[in-house]
Amino acid sequence: MAGIFRNWWPVFAALLLIQLGNGLTGSLVSIAGEARGYPPLLQGMILSAFFAGSMAGAALTPLLIRRTTHAAAAAGFTVALAVTTLGFAMSGDPWVWVFTRMLAGAAITGMFVTVESWLNLSTVDGIRARVFSAYIFIQLTGLAAGQLLLAGRSTGETALFLVAAAAIALAALCFGSGRTAHPPRGEPRHISFITLARRSPLGTSVIALAGFSWAGLMASGPATLQMMGLSDVDKSLFMALAVAGGMIAQLPVGWLADHMDRSRVLLLLTATAALTAAIPLVGEGSVALFAAALGYGAATLPLYAIGVARVSEVLGQEERTAAAAWMIILFNIGAVIAPLVQANATAAWGPLAFFVLLSAPQALFAFAALWQAAAKQKPRT
Repeated sequence: MAGIFRNWWPVFAALLLIQLGNGLTGSLVSIAGEARGYPPLLQGMILSAFFAGSMAGAALTPLLIRRTTHAAAAAGFTVALAVTTLGFAMSGDPWVWVFTRMLAGAAITGMFVTVESWLNLSTVDGIRARVFSAYIFIQLTGLAAGQLLLAGRSTGETALFLVAAAAIALAALCFGSGRTAHPPRGEPRHISFITLARRSPLGTSVIALAGFSWAGLMASGPATLQMMGLSDVDKSLFMALAVAGGMIAQLPVGWLADHMDRSRVLLLLTATAALTAAIPLVGEGSVALFAAALGYGAATLPLYAIGVARVSEVLGQEERTAAAAWMIILFNIGAVIAPLVQANATAAWGPLAFFVLLSAPQALFAFAALWQAAAKQKPRT
């Protein structure tokens, strides 16, 4: 694992700064929308616009990668993200925020597709889960730092948006350091979504589930906690515990997924997520909330890395750039749906609906994975 961090440290340093700024911005947007009394549908549109823009960014990035280097593409997308983050400090109009969030989603996802293509093209399958787990671990470290900065909200939302933009802009310099080797250049080959799903139905579906889980927690969580009347400190602690759970589990789960059947690892993770998300439904108080945050983060935040490793098992080298875009599009399909569903469900049925919607999809996937495993073991007659 030390060798992975040594080889990829400039990229990981950039990701750390980007996710610090992105995590802070995402939570500020969610909390500010609730505090200003925006209607639930408009709040959901602001949160989902980010992921809608992400789909456009994912679709266009492979075309750009063909015309430049991975480092140049990643740096360009990062500068664009910093500029869009400044937009939140310049205007409080919710419709401007919808548009700005959409542009931010396109920029950050272009960066993610570029980096994930870079990682996939430079990694062998035997360590792929560990490489992507390290990649997610670094992102979660930045997100945790961003959540903790929410405690400084008393200084004003504008000041925190400016801090986020500055951190993201600094990340562009890390991509431009030239310390990380570029993958061999080759002509990427298109792969259709249907082909990808047929080759790895479990892997593709869990990537969409990871998007739903991530956005349901990170985008809708702060607004739900605001609705429940938690203090800024408790909101920060809840979100930080969820991210900390994912950080603690990320590297061990990556190691496990490189040493055993990845479908079994996914079954274990989703079953655990379903159970831990249900804790506030049967328990009361901050202890139940914080236990749910820690357990759910530990079980769901590694899902994307393991899903990518699972899908990558069936890819040829020339298909990896196009597949990286499809995997992020899948992630964002789940992520677009989650805030809209969560915002309207909590408005109609109260904050406990938030935890029901975190738990139920995980339980459904766990049953599907268990059924598939049983079908494989059933002897043919």
